[in-house]
Amino acid sequence: MSRHWASIGEAGALTGLRIMVWVNNRLGRTAFNIVLVPVMSYFFVRRSEARKGSIDYIRRVKRLHPELLSSGPVLWLSFRHFFTFGQALLDKYLAWMEPPEGINMDPEVRESHAALVESGKGILIIGSHFGNLEYSRSVGINRGNVAVNILLHDKHAEKFATLMRTSASQSRVNLMRVTDLDLDLALQLKEKVANGEWVLIAGDRVPVHSHDKVSAATFFGDRANFPIGPFVLANLLRCPVYLLHCFRKQGQYHLNMELFAEQIRPSRKNKRRNYDKEVQKFATALERQIRQAPLQWFNFYDFWGPQDPTKPQSDRLQDDD
Repeated sequence: MSRHWASIGEAGALTGLRIMVWVNNRLGRTAFNIVLVPVMSYFFVRRSEARKGSIDYIRRVKRLHPELLSSGPVLWLSFRHFFTFGQALLDKYLAWMEPPEGINMDPEVRESHAALVESGKGILIIGSHFGNLEYSRSVGINRGNVAVNILLHDKHAEKFATLMRTSASQSRVNLMRVTDLDLDLALQLKEKVANGEWVLIAGDRVPVHSHDKVSAATFFGDRANFPIGPFVLANLLRCPVYLLHCFRKQGQYHLNMELFAEQIRPSRKNKRRNYDKEVQKFATALERQIRQAPLQWFNFYDFWGPQDPTKPQSDRLQDDD
């Protein structure tokens, strides 16, 4: 039985993150990449479930879109997947230290973002574990001097968040660790949105207590569960909803921000709200983005398999938010 992503042991510590930053700052990116090879080799060997999840994902991509990945062995592509994840961890920190420069945005995206900041509207942003969401936060948010509330569901994000707070204490980004979306939290966020603040939440990991809080959508050829929480929150906030992705392309980060819906009003089925349409729309949009850089989607577990949060800890590698 596949275990829930949240039932894992933490793959890295605060000290480890600081060492990574020290190597990069003192010795440069090339030295960091050299040191990263044995580090990620260790995780690749020891984190068997993470490796299996990566291999399963890569095989799905190769089956549907063979042109997107090289013709090398799947095992080698999986290690590259791990290595890319290690590089992204450093980029996360650097993006929090100061707003990164040289981010590529299509002209229409840049124009719409500037207009959105100027409008002073509060919005809900749905991100994912594709690319580097920290770069999205810095470019799409901090430069506009907009207060942003980031919902962190992963319990293992706390150490990373601690590092971010101490490194960028003047940032207007508010990191909020939550285990579930309840009415009190929704009311707090509704007030923030009314005041022109932005709320950011990831849309590609199911909640710890899943039960009926997920909806299945077609994703890379098979059905997979996605959380309905972001769309329930959007229904409560009554505000515009945007999708945000930022990934490395030809050595440069590329930011994409698109309107998902002016407001989300779910349909009703059997007297219950139904978010199947919104979930499938999100899954389709996410897959379209991932196809541009397949090795930058960082969900190292059996994404398509059944997930049971009651199972004991596993050894999966995980992202930090």
